[in-house]
Amino acid sequence: MRRISRFPMALALALAATTAVSLALPVEGALAQKKQKKGKEEAPQMELSAPFRKAFGESQTAFGANDFVTADAKLTEAAAVATSADEKYLTGKMKLQIGLKTENQAMQEKGIEEALASGKSTESEARTFNSFLGEKALVGNDFSRARTYLTAAVQAGQNNPVNLFQLAEAHFGEAIAKSGGRSIDAANSPLAAQGLPYLQRAVEAQLAGDKQYAPSWAKRGFQIARATKSDSTVWAQLLLKADTGNKAWNEVVRAMQSDNRNFTSDQSLDAMRLLRMAGGLSSANDYREYIEAAGAARRPTEVLALIEEGKAAGVVSASDAFFKEQATLAGNSRAEYVATLPDSIRDSRGKATATVTLATADALLANKQYAEAEELAALALTKNVEDKERAMMVQAIAQVAQGKYAPARQTLTSVTGVRAPIAKLWAVYIDQKSGAGAAAAPAA
Repeated sequence: MRRISRFPMALALALAATTAVSLALPVEGALAQKKQKKGKEEAPQMELSAPFRKAFGESQTAFGANDFVTADAKLTEAAAVATSADEKYLTGKMKLQIGLKTENQAMQEKGIEEALASGKSTESEARTFNSFLGEKALVGNDFSRARTYLTAAVQAGQNNPVNLFQLAEAHFGEAIAKSGGRSIDAANSPLAAQGLPYLQRAVEAQLAGDKQYAPSWAKRGFQIARATKSDSTVWAQLLLKADTGNKAWNEVVRAMQSDNRNFTSDQSLDAMRLLRMAGGLSSANDYREYIEAAGAARRPTEVLALIEEGKAAGVVSASDAFFKEQATLAGNSRAEYVATLPDSIRDSRGKATATVTLATADALLANKQYAEAEELAALALTKNVEDKERAMMVQAIAQVAQGKYAPARQTLTSVTGVRAPIAKLWAVYIDQKSGAGAAAAPAA
């Protein structure tokens, strides 16, 4: 994952306005803390010994003359007699300045560490210093150190999206490293999961701003949530909000299927119907898997419509042997399939079993008879159908296809078990459609 770097330029700019004041030695009798103008930070109280003043002053003079070798040598003398927190703070700050001027990164980091360790850094310095050290550690793959400093930066108020993203990455990187460097194992999943709230805040801030990194960050969160077996629903929502293209829906639905490899054909069909309705079918394999789940003989009208859609989209080739065979099979079954529906509807409204009633509801859904599909799916539930989850999914999909979003959302809340992940994604789709106020595309 690409890690965004903002330093050292940001650090230099942050320090530029305070260098002269913060490194100036206080005159005798002015050691008491003085309050500056309202709204500005208070000048720190300085406790400096005479030996330190002498050596540090000489270092300052050399620094001002751009004699950085002498400045460094005199600073070493000052550091040798530095005992108070103020002296250690000033030593660290001067070391940082010399490091910036000489482009000595190790000296910069050492100076920042000393200034922070003194406990005398201002709040703004604490934010900048911890961010700098955290980022450097992250780039160097020292994830534990990165977490320490980036956490301190965020706690000090450095809550811009980049810092939050980097703190999340420090958690993820450490978990991956401890897991062997390729994936996240069960033992380190909790550590990685701790980074997700920071990344969520970063993505939400990006969505409210320029959205530059939102798609890639949301995708990262979705992947980590799945890897750690955390609830990925919120990440699916963020990804689909950040990336409004059809590819996001394809990734989300396909990931859910990958995480649930024991889906039956009917359960897979629920997922593929969602992918189709969301416009996420993007490859011949997507269409092939949809057809295999639906069954050309079992749902011929749905399969025929699907193949034609694939051809129109330029994804399905008319010469492809699989699609030609499935189109022929569906075409041979279509007439009888359609002809039996009226009798099946009549029987289902009467004494037909719950199983037959549900099968009829599904057939009606496949044939785009959404109102009747909704009716019979609900009727199957009143008949105490054994596969209640399937009945609720047929009912909900029929409701969505009619634009009845509120009832569909209510139906989906009752779906549990193996179909629960599918129901959650359908709910995300409903939220998208109802929020946009747009009509749903046909389910079949």
